[in-house]
Amino acid sequence: MTLRPRVAASFRLLATVAASALIAALVASADAQQPAPRSQPSRVAQAKAPPPAASGGAPATSEVSRRPPLGGYLGEQRLPDYRLFLPPPPAAGTPLAVADAAIFEETRKLENSPRWQLAANDDRINLKALLADFGCSAGADFSSVDAPALTRVLVRSSADLFPLIGAAKDAYKRPRPFAEHEGPICVMPSEELTASPAYPSGHAATGWLYALLLAEIDPSHADAIMQRGRAYGESRVVCGVHYYTDIEGGRIIASALVAALHGAPEFETDIASARAEVFSLRGKVQPAAAACESEKANLVTPW
Repeated sequence: MTLRPRVAASFRLLATVAASALIAALVASADAQQPAPRSQPSRVAQAKAPPPAASGGAPATSEVSRRPPLGGYLGEQRLPDYRLFLPPPPAAGTPLAVADAAIFEETRKLENSPRWQLAANDDRINLKALLADFGCSAGADFSSVDAPALTRVLVRSSADLFPLIGAAKDAYKRPRPFAEHEGPICVMPSEELTASPAYPSGHAATGWLYALLLAEIDPSHADAIMQRGRAYGESRVVCGVHYYTDIEGGRIIASALVAALHGAPEFETDIASARAEVFSLRGKVQPAAAACESEKANLVTPW
């Protein structure tokens, strides 16, 4: 597929800031209004957008915003070099590329299913929304209370993640699946989302980062937390905004980052503080049992 010149020319600028939007959104209110969608390239216009919601319309997904308010733990010189361990996205015609396309086509059948609705909900990527997403698996909804130590370690770790994701997106410039294939998607794509490269997935990387950190902070719930982190990334495939190998790429980067973070003394101190805080809050912020039962049925298998 040949991308429109205007979109292709936007790749480098958008990739540089695309992942920062994911991290900046972590500290935004879970109830913040999403921007209205802009005009789309012709292929995107062919994708079947979700029907208007009761609130007046489906939210537009954007990956472009400001930098996070807190600095990371590592700094550019200590970040892992993704070029050494992250494989490129599969080339056209290879078995992995064929499998990616087949998974996209197959998951279009999930439109309007409970798994589809969970995927649409997982599109939200601010701090409170992510903590709420992990509430059932962690056995506590930390989005409903003030948890400064937990917030600090999550946001600062995320600040180290976004330059890695942005650099890799810029290097590979992989188009989104809905720009190459027809079919319904579970979010209203903005122009920024469309022009932001797909590989690796920033949402999947952030969800996996949260899962790894929360599992370390609360090892008694590690299995369930990692299951939810896996499903969070898979929601991007269900939504039709990423190929499956985009998700794997995001997980690889997040895993490498966490390994590097353990070399930072401040990170170790903050993890210990977050663990003590979570222990003190447990039992005060129980998630809704009915919602957890509903979510559990959607986490058994990827699709």
